[in-house]
Amino acid sequence: MSVLQTLLKEQHITRPSSFVGPPLTPPPTDKKPFTQASRVIALFKLIEAGRHIGQHPWTEFQLTRGEYDEIEHRLEQDEWLWGFVKDKIRYDYDARRHRLVVRMPTAVHELLIDGVEDAIRCELKTIRGGSDKAALFAQQVSPARSTIIYFPVDDAPPTTESKHEPDASFWHADAEYPGVIIEVSYSQKRKKLDRLAEEYLLDSDASVRVVVGLDIEYGGKGSRKATLSVWRTYVFHTDDGDELRVVQEIADEAFRDDQGNPTDHPGLRLQLSDFACEGLTTDVVRGGDREILLSTQQLCQYLTAAEDKVRRRGTLAKNSLPPGVKKRKRSRTPPERMASDDEAKYAEQERKAAKRISDDDPDYEHTSMSSALSE
Repeated sequence: MSVLQTLLKEQHITRPSSFVGPPLTPPPTDKKPFTQASRVIALFKLIEAGRHIGQHPWTEFQLTRGEYDEIEHRLEQDEWLWGFVKDKIRYDYDARRHRLVVRMPTAVHELLIDGVEDAIRCELKTIRGGSDKAALFAQQVSPARSTIIYFPVDDAPPTTESKHEPDASFWHADAEYPGVIIEVSYSQKRKKLDRLAEEYLLDSDASVRVVVGLDIEYGGKGSRKATLSVWRTYVFHTDDGDELRVVQEIADEAFRDDQGNPTDHPGLRLQLSDFACEGLTTDVVRGGDREILLSTQQLCQYLTAAEDKVRRRGTLAKNSLPPGVKKRKRSRTPPERMASDDEAKYAEQERKAAKRISDDDPDYEHTSMSSALSE
């Protein structure tokens, strides 16, 4: 017997090659598969291929821990899709609750925002024409539409951030966050607007001064009612110390009635000092704050004009090519990306998700194929 064989025998060591049974079963794990990541990527591909037209403008996905990173990892593997998502798709991510929202605003939504944003810009332009400190301040404020906002998450690693792309925002050149944020709400989004306003105001430590909500999801059948909401922060003194809280100063007050006429509500009133954090507005307040007012008549005008433009689609003026003129487009590179099986897979996943929710919640009502997972 060799020396090696003797040592193995004495120490009761079995050679690796002598394991003849099947490998041991891996220990059970609590790690859940990233079931939502595939749905999110499939939705992005649908949008990129132009096949998401007419679907729900506010689609939520409840992710699991680490799934957002998985989505970004998959996007980075597809340079074309990654570029399209970053450039064309608006989405929010609540890192505290692991909730992702894909925004697909309607034409009425975008045209209304443009009108409101332009009216505020005109008011600021008038103030800029002065020679006082208010004029100097107003010269530093600009509309930023859907510029991305990143907020740190309390009690989380420093690199953990939530991401938002609001409908409209106004930023001071020296401010980390916008002072004024405007959101147009409807359907699913209306239910989330209270929390969204709270996140903007509290996660920015009140650097965001005011959040404005315009609800254009009309009431009952035939109603054209539209409402205004406004949120701000206030410090409350309690027995346990001071607390920063969000207060809804204006709660769903109609600026347009059921027949589509302006109401007698005073409209949207903002102060110039709303457009930046307190550290940048001291001189403005001291010199006499300036008011920016958008009347209910103006708000109705912008909304009605937006609706009218969309309603007349197909009858508006456009060029007509002379007979015999042919159009030549460059061939697309890369070719069509959204394969039919991807689209079918997404639709099937949506159907199953809706069924799971309806089975668990008898009050659930499936509003569209792209409806998000409710809370």
